[in-house]
Amino acid sequence: MSEKRRILLASDFDGTIGSGDRLVGDVRGVAALRGAGHYFGLVSGRNAESLKYVCDRAGIESDFRLSDSGGVCYRGDELFFAALNDAELMCPLAEFLLEKKTSIVSVNRPDGADILYSRNSKGEVTTEIPKNEWKARPFTQMCGAFESGERSREIAKELNTLFPALTALPNWGCLDIVPKGRDKAVGLLQLADLLGVRKEDVFVVGDNYNDLAMLDAFNSFVVENACDEVKAHATMGIVPSVGALCELLLEKMEE
Repeated sequence: MSEKRRILLASDFDGTIGSGDRLVGDVRGVAALRGAGHYFGLVSGRNAESLKYVCDRAGIESDFRLSDSGGVCYRGDELFFAALNDAELMCPLAEFLLEKKTSIVSVNRPDGADILYSRNSKGEVTTEIPKNEWKARPFTQMCGAFESGERSREIAKELNTLFPALTALPNWGCLDIVPKGRDKAVGLLQLADLLGVRKEDVFVVGDNYNDLAMLDAFNSFVVENACDEVKAHATMGIVPSVGALCELLLEKMEE
């Protein structure tokens, strides 16, 4: 008798996992998928600590949490892997973001993040660590934030030219900066290999521009609240929610 096919579903969190009644359905669908012996996890641009917090708060149980745009992976409380940028890039990159009038400079580490600078919607500075107090170290991701998605994409193009060892990933007004070539798709490929899951058995769902790499690389779905440009990258269709997708995949496994 052949071994039962085990699939892996990776979902973006912000904008993809729902709230209210939709969240209830998502939690129920994820539980059913995992109960049938399949893998489920979150993949996000958030840092590891933040992703764990929102998962716990939402009541979503998972087999993995892939944070930092695919750079850091936890299975429960165990760090599975982490991709790091060189320490020498930290200070020049932070200075670049500040010159471009970012509203935040967040320097992520495998277990969380440190804020060097932040200002609120009123323009008031709420955090500012003097440059002479910065402590350069390897980092998993650095994050900036700008007034629009268009501005974020402009900064990303310039940054990718000036810092060839890095990749800038626009996410609406946010800008996530990771090691060259790292993105959600690369992180998922690494995870799938470690878990022994074939690429054709990996399914993903997202809603935003920083999901495009994984949407193009795997069997992919997009939630219906996404913009049309992102929806165009769904290789398998549009779904109303993650919970509905879990039900659909379970039905496919029974065919």
